[in-house]
Amino acid sequence: MAGRFSYSSPESRYGGTPWFKVGDIDVGTSVLVAGACVLSMFVWAIDASLLEPLVLDASAVRGGQIWRLATWPFANAPDFWTIITIAIFWYFGRELEGLLGRNRFAWFLVILAVVPAIFATLLDLNVAGLEYLELGIFMVFIAEHPTARFFFNIPGWVIGAVIVGLQVLQLVGTRDGAGLVFLLVLLATAALAARSFGLATQLAFIPKLPLPGSGAERSSSKRRKGGKGGKGGKSTKARSRQTVVEGPWAAPSPTQPSPDAVAAQIELDGLLDKISAGGLDSLSSDEKRRLNELSKRLR
Repeated sequence: MAGRFSYSSPESRYGGTPWFKVGDIDVGTSVLVAGACVLSMFVWAIDASLLEPLVLDASAVRGGQIWRLATWPFANAPDFWTIITIAIFWYFGRELEGLLGRNRFAWFLVILAVVPAIFATLLDLNVAGLEYLELGIFMVFIAEHPTARFFFNIPGWVIGAVIVGLQVLQLVGTRDGAGLVFLLVLLATAALAARSFGLATQLAFIPKLPLPGSGAERSSSKRRKGGKGGKGGKSTKARSRQTVVEGPWAAPSPTQPSPDAVAAQIELDGLLDKISAGGLDSLSSDEKRRLNELSKRLR
C-alpha cells in the first residue's frame, strides 16, 4: 500500500521509538490505540454495558465523569466498517507518529479527542467510536501530503475533500446541527494541532499555538539560543563554511555529481547529524520540510 503514495516516510527512513516490543512488533502510540479499539470489540461481545463508562455521554460528563472526554474513541462495537476504520487509523497514524515521535503523537491524539468532546458536551451530543478520530488523523495526513497519490492515481487532497463533503452533506440532510458543529470543530482542532506540532507546513495561514506537548516553547527557546551564537549557532556556521574545491584533478566524468547535488548532500548530512544528536523533534518545521525536499531530490 505504501508504494501507491508519492511521499517519503520519515518513520521508514529514520525508524520510530516504540513504547515496548511484543516479539518483533514495535508497539508505539498508534499501535496501542488501534489494539485497544480491537480489544473493545471483544469486550462489547462479552457485555456491551462494560463499554458504557467510556462513551462520551454529555450528561455524565457534566455530572463529573470527565474521563469520558478522552475515552470515547475506545468504545467500539464489532462491525466491518469498524475494522476498516481501525486499519486506516493504524496506517496513517503510524506515518504521523514517525514524524512526531510517540510522546508528541500521544499528546496530539489527546488534544484531537478532548477539544471536540468539550464542544459535544456543550451541545448535549453523545459520541462513541474511533471514526471521528480516524477522520482527523487522515485529514492531517492529507494536509501533510496533499499531492500523495491514492487509488486510481487520485491526489490526496481530492480524496480528503470528497470524504469531508460527504460527511457534511449527510449531516445537513439529516438536519443534525450538533453533529455538524462537532465535525467542524474536530477538523479545526486537527488543523490547529497539526500546525502547532510542526505538521501541515503548506498551510501557513493556520496559526501555531503553544499546545501541550507541541514543544513550541522549547523550539522557540532553542532558536533564541542559536541566534546568540551558542553551540548550535557555531555548528550551523561551521557547516555553512564547507566548500567543494574544484581544480584540474576534478575532471568531469559521467558519474561525478553536480555542484548542486554535492551542496544538497552536505545540507542533508547536516540535518541528519542534527537528528542523530537530538532526534527528529530537534528539527524545526522548516527544517523538516527541507529534509523532505532534499530526500526526494537525491533519491
